[in-house]
Amino acid sequence: MSTHQLTFSQLFSLAAAESRGAWKRLVFFIICIAVGVGAVMTVKSFSNLLKDAIQNESKGLLAADIEIKGSWEQSEKDLAFQKNALPAESAFQFLKELHAMARYPDADNPKGNSSLLIELKSVPTLPPLYPIYGTLKIKPPQPLEKLLAEGGAVVGPSFLWRTHLEVGDTFMLGKEKVRINGTVISEPDRISRAFSIGPRVFVSMATLDAADLIHPGSRVKNRTLIRLPDSIPLEKALVILERGLTDKSVSIRTYKDMESSLTNSIERMGQYLGAVGVIALLMGGIGVAMIVRIFMVQKLDTIAVLNCLGASSRTILKVYLLQSLILGILGSLLGVGLGFTLQYLLPAKLVGLLDIVLEPRFYPMAAFQSLTLGVLITLLFCLWPLTRAAKTKPLRLFRRNFEEEKFSMGSLRDRWLLGILSLAGGMLIIFWQAGSVKRGSLFLIALGVSIFILVATSILALKIIKKIPPPKNITRRYGLANLYRPSNQATSIITCLGMGIMLVLTVRLVQMDMLAMFKENTEIKPPNYFFIDIQSDQTETFLALVDKVAPEAERTLTPLIRSRLYSAEDRLASEWQYKDRRREEWFINREFVITHSSGPLPKDNTIIKGKWWNREEASVAQVSLEEDAAQRLGVDIGNKIIIDIQGIHVTAPVTSIRKVNWRNMRTNFYMIFSPGALEGAPMTFVSTVHVPPDKELPLQHAVVEALPNITALSTRDIVATVESVVSKLKTLVDFMSVFTISLGLIILSGSIASTKFRRMKESAVLKVLGARRRAVMEVLGIEYAALGMVASVVGIGLSGVLSWAVMEYLVKAGWNLRPGVMVGALAFAVILTTMTGLLSSLDVLREKPFKTLRKLDA
Repeated sequence: MSTHQLTFSQLFSLAAAESRGAWKRLVFFIICIAVGVGAVMTVKSFSNLLKDAIQNESKGLLAADIEIKGSWEQSEKDLAFQKNALPAESAFQFLKELHAMARYPDADNPKGNSSLLIELKSVPTLPPLYPIYGTLKIKPPQPLEKLLAEGGAVVGPSFLWRTHLEVGDTFMLGKEKVRINGTVISEPDRISRAFSIGPRVFVSMATLDAADLIHPGSRVKNRTLIRLPDSIPLEKALVILERGLTDKSVSIRTYKDMESSLTNSIERMGQYLGAVGVIALLMGGIGVAMIVRIFMVQKLDTIAVLNCLGASSRTILKVYLLQSLILGILGSLLGVGLGFTLQYLLPAKLVGLLDIVLEPRFYPMAAFQSLTLGVLITLLFCLWPLTRAAKTKPLRLFRRNFEEEKFSMGSLRDRWLLGILSLAGGMLIIFWQAGSVKRGSLFLIALGVSIFILVATSILALKIIKKIPPPKNITRRYGLANLYRPSNQATSIITCLGMGIMLVLTVRLVQMDMLAMFKENTEIKPPNYFFIDIQSDQTETFLALVDKVAPEAERTLTPLIRSRLYSAEDRLASEWQYKDRRREEWFINREFVITHSSGPLPKDNTIIKGKWWNREEASVAQVSLEEDAAQRLGVDIGNKIIIDIQGIHVTAPVTSIRKVNWRNMRTNFYMIFSPGALEGAPMTFVSTVHVPPDKELPLQHAVVEALPNITALSTRDIVATVESVVSKLKTLVDFMSVFTISLGLIILSGSIASTKFRRMKESAVLKVLGARRRAVMEVLGIEYAALGMVASVVGIGLSGVLSWAVMEYLVKAGWNLRPGVMVGALAFAVILTTMTGLLSSLDVLREKPFKTLRKLDA
């Protein structure tokens, strides 16, 4: 039997014959590949789904072709310019967005009224009507301008839920009584509700003016939406506006910028989730290699017979490689189907995070790539055990009882060749998935280090267990001894389970630390409220209200002035030379909210260079910069900064540079000026107040009732918003991480099924010697519990190290040891592993001993 004598159909027949009667074992081969391919297919399909949804709604996501956004209304000069410079058919729409307080009747409040922070959006009621592009979904489905007429409002469903009001009821917005005429289900230019601090409320421009909420210095986002005719290209219109508008503080973006920004975010998310998918696929490859190795061990006698009949090693390799390839294709096809099906589950994980309608669809390219990856992983991980098994010598037939499970080692040259081929193949797959050599290299290093630590730690743990004096209880002793049985695959199982546990628990620990960063502050007490947009003539009234409702409250009152950078040490912001425009331009052209102080250095600020002024020196113009701002502006002590405050230039030398703790939940600034520099500048005030919990709502209601233009931001609402977003993202990551945990358990089940012959033999011998079924189950349970314990300890330990590294070097925040969570994860993982092992061993427990021994003798 030589290679050239066998046709493909003959090779296929031999491969099918070798699979006959072994499907119960080989089904784990298929499942391992299916789960790994399913993970990759899920990520690729979902990323494509999001990108397509964004491209289809690209104009709707901005509700315009071009948006001009700024903190102030555009000047008459700029408005006239853009209307004259753009074609006459262009349409312009002006919107205002701000936070405000709604006052509404509340039966539970003794004073009869309560207040609620809302996100207010005022839109025009004359053409062009909002939205220019996209769809605004309202209930009842009537024209928006009709619902907003004569003091009407359209509110988000959460507004009705939180206020217990209904359509037709009224509430106070500033000085205006507003009637609820409908609810808004979704708006086109709001892709995410993730960071909403309060319910959404729509009113007309006339209603906003009547409410008298906007005063000089108020925080308002002014948006100009522009619809262009087909007669002018989008890029040309963008250049005209960028060059011609005199207010350089505004940001100008097109719907393509919006699409590009969102697509980049999706790609970054896809890269992270894709890394989890590749890990799952590689873990599946380990399972395949383990199953193939054990399967080939049971075929060594058959291979020896084929050798005696004249089959060459190459022929035998072709037969079993074809068999593995067929199984890999079946598993990959199953995985593609699994990934497509999961598209119907993932959008539910993003409810409340994205306002995009996602309709699942089949992506042929994603399916092809996932299928190709599955086949490559199959070949990569099967090649080593198949090559070694194919070199089995005919002499084995005469001494198989002495080398029952030994592969041929092969030549040194063959081992080096296979090693280099496997490494190159793995790198090729990782680089292909990463999309770049740099990202692929980083991922490869991180993965290699993690696997090395997992393997090394598991080997060390098993050696420690072996060194421990054996228990007196025979079932425990036998169960622990099973960890060292030939072909036990304990290290592979521990590696896969440990990897899954490490991924899921790391995400959980980082999530908890992130939330703790917002909820707790060990250095100072965070305030309960931020009261913003306090006018200069309202400060005395505001402080009197605080003293009346909560005289014991800690409070600060800080002046705020909105400004733009004009120049830094003779370098004009308008002519700034950027080294990396994408990273630097936003900071140079941003709106700087500045303050002045004549008192001591603010809390959580540390002077690292220069000197803070005293009260006598505060009359002289000078500025203190935060260290990052000083670095970005390229200035040092003695250099001059010029800022633009509504067209007036203010000059001050830098006299100190500060380090700021930005996580202290207080008002922090890039620039703090001396009072002498900002004398006469228009300003508003912000106040932070720390009151007992029982005084929070009374204080909010009292301030809003007396000064309706002031907005109260609760730190509790901010923390709740962050917690909701982190929870949604954590759910999404957990959804993908389950693939690796599943593969670890599947590999555990596959290992048990593949060694069922030996387990049945051992079980039969134990039963003949008098062991009851319960004792045999205890032996197996102890073995699986030990595997779960070692995998959990290693995975949990690594998750602690990884979560610490993420918080310390990426988030740069405090890390907390959470023994309760780790112990809970340990118990859950051990129980899950033990139950999986026992359920997979039911046949071993049920088999009658004499029936098993007869099979062995036959």
